Amino acid sequence: MDAECLDVHVHFDYGADIAAGVEAARRAGILLAVSGVGPMFCGEGNDAVEDALRKYPDTVIGMGYVALGRGDSADTVDDLHRRGFKGLKVIAPKKDYDDAEYFPIYARAEELGMPMLFHTGVIARSDTIIERRAAEGKPVPPHDDPRTFDIASRRMEPMCVDTIARAFPKLNCIMAHFGSTGRRDVSEGIIKWNPNVYGDLTSFSSAYEIDAEGWHIEKKYLEGYLSILRPLHPERLANKLLYGTDSEVSRFEYIAGKKASHKALYDALGLDEEQQRGVFYDTAARLLGLE
Repeated sequence: MDAECLDVHVHFDYGADIAAGVEAARRAGILLAVSGVGPMFCGEGNDAVEDALRKYPDTVIGMGYVALGRGDSADTVDDLHRRGFKGLKVIAPKKDYDDAEYFPIYARAEELGMPMLFHTGVIARSDTIIERRAAEGKPVPPHDDPRTFDIASRRMEPMCVDTIARAFPKLNCIMAHFGSTGRRDVSEGIIKWNPNVYGDLTSFSSAYEIDAEGWHIEKKYLEGYLSILRPLHPERLANKLLYGTDSEVSRFEYIAGKKASHKALYDALGLDEEQQRGVFYDTAARLLGLE
């Protein structure tokens, strides 16, 4: 795979035109680590992601969704590994991430060398995602009443990842949304003291906006993100941070713009060329076994 950037956090939303997303990513020099988390979040499932990674092996990397407490097990991890998935994605567990019930899953992922991307912190509501997509005229998958999904943000607190990282020291854990409200100081400490914990920067993807003239910097966004990140000393954590957008495949028009927004952010933070290369590509590529 020849690229200058690896987006470690991309969602395959329901009915998305993956071919168009791949083409946009290729033009921008970006590899896509794609997960499909199913109808709870208006997503496709693992089968669709597998089909994409087989059709577009030069661009798509599979992050297999494991439904914690919803029927999946260590055997699911084995199956996803056999199917060519490089890593795993978890979100909306029925119990806290660090509940012992899930330890066999983490143990198998550790054994197979599959990094795990954990959603951390407050999560968007499924009903609002469904309503937004419907309002935009996008397809919505068949789904149950969102009130039956049994989702609680407190089960996905960053501190849970600390427990997992200590219990499974060879399991590489990626905390999504590093630096976001309510998880900043804790996330920094977890990353600092656990050599196998990393953070994606998906929460800092909107410093650029698009208008009729193309992409342009929004100063208010950039200054806001700088005020959040600077106290977390990103230059000391550069080898533990990963580029990510939390984008949906259907929103492929944002792919290049978000890459530009991160470049502006990293420049303003004073990250040098080598550090930026690590955040944009090198660290994620190593974790996913692409080197």
